[in-house]
Amino acid sequence: MRVVGLFWGWLIKRLVVVLFALAAQAVFILAHEAKAVDTPLADANGLENSQVLAAPENSESKESSKEQDAGKTKESGATAKPSSPARKSGDNSSQLFNTVELKRPLSSLPNWVKLLERNKDKPIFVKGQRFGKSMTWDEFKAGAKGKSGLALMRYVHNFWNKWPYREDSANWGLADYWAIPAEFLEKSGDCEDYAIIKYFTLKELGFPADKMRIVVLRDTVRNLAHAILAVYWDGEIYVLDNLSSAVLAHKHFKHYLPQYSVNETARWAHMRGRNIRPTKTAAGK
Repeated sequence: MRVVGLFWGWLIKRLVVVLFALAAQAVFILAHEAKAVDTPLADANGLENSQVLAAPENSESKESSKEQDAGKTKESGATAKPSSPARKSGDNSSQLFNTVELKRPLSSLPNWVKLLERNKDKPIFVKGQRFGKSMTWDEFKAGAKGKSGLALMRYVHNFWNKWPYREDSANWGLADYWAIPAEFLEKSGDCEDYAIIKYFTLKELGFPADKMRIVVLRDTVRNLAHAILAVYWDGEIYVLDNLSSAVLAHKHFKHYLPQYSVNETARWAHMRGRNIRPTKTAAGK
């Protein structure tokens, strides 16, 4: 009987510990979500061009086979849309940067909603619009013809990454300001501005808006805030980062900790839990 009593005593203590841990995690998630909702867009300040992150060695070559497959897609007229996106942008199983996601309505980021409205008033993807001194929108679109998937991402990514990095304080006299594409053409911008113009450019060239997100995150190596564009394509999540010329899968950026992400359909708060394993894609890779 004493052995049985000891066993039940031990079991009850274990249950109390487990329940306490679950309660603590729930409180942490709620607190994290509340903080993310209140986080101003100013938490997306980027890094100087001199602080460019080195791409993981040979990582880009690992993605080349997908680009070659994408190049086999036949094109007729307009740029092809991404093929077979296997994941939904808002699906928690996507696990962007190996995090748990909490979906929220766009109304929780009113400044982003205002940016979308401002962008409608000043479109840049129109005939004759100049993209700097070297190219018009018509020429840019012609250069994208025949490209899809990774090839199209890299085309857009590398074009905008050539524009000079400029702090919001220099451009706007503000600690932080999210520029619409028309304003980027006028003054260039910082990390979130690169992500925004890449988002709208890819959308104009055929990528669905719900397969892309602007991600505000923390660079844990440099302990600085940053922002990138994440693109969900063919069962993978690719990162378009103004700090690197490479377009790589998110698994290569273990030092990035997302705080929140957003597109035109919703926003997500992120937290990194323990023992979160990447979900296999539809292809089983």
